[in-house]
Amino acid sequence: MCLKKFIAVLFLFIILLVGVYFFVSPVRNVEKLDHTASLSSLVQEKSDHATSLELNGGSPVLGYRLSESDVNDYLCSYLYESDETVDGAEAELLPEHIKFYINKHVVSFMESQFVVDVTPNAENGKLVLKVNSVHLGRMPIPMSVVWDRLNIDKASDVTVDKEMNEITLLNNLPDSISFEQADTTDEYINLSASVTIDSLRDIINLAPYLIPKDIQRNLSQKLNLFGQ
Repeated sequence: MCLKKFIAVLFLFIILLVGVYFFVSPVRNVEKLDHTASLSSLVQEKSDHATSLELNGGSPVLGYRLSESDVNDYLCSYLYESDETVDGAEAELLPEHIKFYINKHVVSFMESQFVVDVTPNAENGKLVLKVNSVHLGRMPIPMSVVWDRLNIDKASDVTVDKEMNEITLLNNLPDSISFEQADTTDEYINLSASVTIDSLRDIINLAPYLIPKDIQRNLSQKLNLFGQ
């Protein structure tokens, strides 16, 4: 009788384990993370073909278009540099929203996948990600749990609105840069921002974002020489 009970308990445990694995297992095959170019080098590499400038008599409007391949390059580079526990990742562009698939081991013997669905928006001149849902495999995660576990440095240029389920990006940009568009299709993310220059201070604040890093370094070296 004891043996039958043990077999029954073991059978139920196996069924439970298989059920748990089904719910948390990856829902999409993604590429493994490999060493890739740094974020800064990616920005320089992609800015030539991704950036546009419109002059229509008003404030200049900078446009930035990223393909799904571009987004994946940025995503993989960021995760490779910042989170060594991530095994693989991929972004999927869809009309009006983006899905991120991020593979991690919830426990050592079981690989799972976080699926994050977001909608990019331009709100009050800021770039905002509306978090629509987060899943662990096929299992939804309450947003209250997501925000509790999400570790965002208060000193970073990212802020979270837990009530609205929104993440505001690039808060450290100068006030003279105002996002006007942020939308997606199944091929591209389209971003645009107006640039207002009313004073010399605006030019000084914008310079680090508009002047390439190598030119900034050369200018800094020359200014240091003059100062000696």
